[in-house]
Amino acid sequence: MLNILTKSNKPNVILFVHGFCGGVETWKHENGSHFYQHILKSAIVAEHFDIATFDYFSKFSNTSVAANNMLDKLKSLFKTSSKKNEKNIGIDEISELLKTNIRFHLDDYENIIIIAHSMGGLITKNFIVKETLEAGITKIKLVISLAVPHLGTELASFGQLFTSHEQIRDLAPLSDICPKLNEQWVKLSIKPAIKYFYGTYDDVVKKSSASSIDCEDKDIIACDDSHLSICKPESEYSTVVIATNKFLKEFIQGSGEIQLAAQKLENAEQFSDEHFVIKLILADVHQATITHSKEHFLNAEYARKLFSSASDQKKLGDLYTRIRTLYHDSYDKFLHTNEMTPGKLVSEVHEKIISEDSTYLKSALPLIHGLHKKGMLHQLANDLSDDIWWTEECSITALDKVRASLEHQP
Repeated sequence: MLNILTKSNKPNVILFVHGFCGGVETWKHENGSHFYQHILKSAIVAEHFDIATFDYFSKFSNTSVAANNMLDKLKSLFKTSSKKNEKNIGIDEISELLKTNIRFHLDDYENIIIIAHSMGGLITKNFIVKETLEAGITKIKLVISLAVPHLGTELASFGQLFTSHEQIRDLAPLSDICPKLNEQWVKLSIKPAIKYFYGTYDDVVKKSSASSIDCEDKDIIACDDSHLSICKPESEYSTVVIATNKFLKEFIQGSGEIQLAAQKLENAEQFSDEHFVIKLILADVHQATITHSKEHFLNAEYARKLFSSASDQKKLGDLYTRIRTLYHDSYDKFLHTNEMTPGKLVSEVHEKIISEDSTYLKSALPLIHGLHKKGMLHQLANDLSDDIWWTEECSITALDKVRASLEHQP
């Protein structure tokens, strides 16, 4: 069940997802305060985010129906009652419930931030993997992972000796779901940022499991907490609250509300000796298009220097691959269509990049937009080892001849 606690028609919502045997009490400190109340004391969070919770059935018992034998269970199925006979279901099925609730209750929101505790993080990751594989993108833009057993928990392996509980089985390190989910997560080319929190006094989920096995650089935050206290902060001054608010603020600053300033050429001659410019001249492309391409290149170079971490570079690498694919689709058309000229080819690829900006070229780096993506095309063209040309005359010799003729011009 999804409950929207604050609704103010904001574009962003923070969704809390509890863990094994959790519920509304998961987020409540013994002083009566809730996690979401503390983060809302931040002005930027209160201004930009609504709050919601996702609750599902999770108990130690296998069913809420009072049935001690098979006959009692059969009788209970035919009782004329509208009350649900809730039971524990596995992580995969709970993620389907999460998918349904997000689809129909949070459809108006552009961005969803999930704060997940323990098993709730596995439910969240399972949903993200499914949605991304099916649709190519996800509305989930950031995950705050609180003591989530990404590699499983040994206590679940021990618990399997005494119960057939499906959720306990899923939480075991060698369960069917944990290894498969980690493998799928690592392979996702576009996925939300995730911040890994662990409790230094957590006897349930070890640090190694709470920080997953991502190939990218991981942001791991140690908290002076146990497995249960990490999701029940005492005040807005608790480490988990301060860190969460910092990441929420960074998300807002990078979500398009604050854009990278557009860079301008210093002079008309800037980049004139670069390979991508010589290639455009070789194809006899109009000077106005060359000037615009220089500006795009400048902005892409600026963005590449800004996003210099290994994680960001991987995301940029995925984007370059997609831009290269768009180019080759258009170039194949150029080779087989008599009406296609080099100038039209450049224009068509630029238009495709803009039209695909929010779909096929949607990036996990929200500051990267169409201006930078056009420039990334010319960054590829600037690399002579990359096969980006605007004419069938594709040789280093041809480029050298153009460069030599430019050098001899008065």
